[in-house]
Amino acid sequence: MAAINIALIGVGNCAKSLLEGIGYYTTHQDDTTGLMHPLVSGYHPSDIHIVAAFDIDERKVGKNILEAMRSEPNRTTTIGDALPSTVVVQRGPTHDSIIPELREFFIHESKEPAIDVAEALRKSKAETVINYLPTGSDKATYAYAEAALAAGCNFINCMPTPIAKDPSWRKKFEAAGLVLMGDDIKSQLGATILNRTLLSLLKMRGVRVISSDQVNYGGNADHFNLHYRPHAKEASKEAALTSMLTSEDARPAARMSYTEKNYDHKRATIKIQGKLFGHAPVSMDIVLEDEDSPNSGGVVVDAVRMAKVLREKGMAEHAGKACAFLMKSPPVQMPESEALAFFDQMTGDSL
Repeated sequence: MAAINIALIGVGNCAKSLLEGIGYYTTHQDDTTGLMHPLVSGYHPSDIHIVAAFDIDERKVGKNILEAMRSEPNRTTTIGDALPSTVVVQRGPTHDSIIPELREFFIHESKEPAIDVAEALRKSKAETVINYLPTGSDKATYAYAEAALAAGCNFINCMPTPIAKDPSWRKKFEAAGLVLMGDDIKSQLGATILNRTLLSLLKMRGVRVISSDQVNYGGNADHFNLHYRPHAKEASKEAALTSMLTSEDARPAARMSYTEKNYDHKRATIKIQGKLFGHAPVSMDIVLEDEDSPNSGGVVVDAVRMAKVLREKGMAEHAGKACAFLMKSPPVQMPESEALAFFDQMTGDSL
């Protein structure tokens, strides 16, 4: 199969996990453990090649991407060996991607001038750009999306900034024959998808939900940022949960809590209370623990390969529905089983 050339915006923990995961499945091609789709229309994770990367931290800018991904403040667990690479991390624009508190504790902003992102993408021959900017980086996300458009690249928005949900942005990408996917990548098995599945089960069994509360505890740079800028992330999670309920149910709550000792080990609690036959009570308390950054990698490799397929088939307008399986806040919400069926249908030759 042809290579899928991608560019990364942000060389943080998620980028590290993605690079290591691609490396692992390239050298262990018979191992399908942890892959939701070993193949997407014939494309394997080993077909994904990183050709460009952008960051603003002085510990990463100007470094080989393999050195940069191991630099502070990245400290997520190692899941494999990344493949050799000649990619050097380039200085991207800052815009609103860091807040003062992040400058103090996590990010050492490079004094190098920002490069022309669109030109860098053209030179690298990237075809898909992956946005790993911190939550709340709306101006920076829009700037990178414009650069991707100018360079003729697909754009996958892994963060909550509303862009794929925005009809005007979708129209821009579709008019150019490019794929726009987003917003806010789902974890492969995270608290939100687990909570959605439980709420869907309750509704299928006729239970009225009277309270639903989800709290995510973590201690990496993203969770630290969310301590100060939680609104877009919490709104994205709550919208994903609300879509499973009816107007008679209580509105679900989803909160982020920064716990330094956790770092990239995320602990989530879910408490749901409801009423069943005769208003008899039912409740559940669940704790989910996972490594936050690797948990997104398996979804991103599916998104990258789906973007490739849709662009090859000239079906960029189908990206919104494909996002229902991949994203917390997609243009179109669907129950998980329906979203998976639609995703699988779109990988077929009949599309």
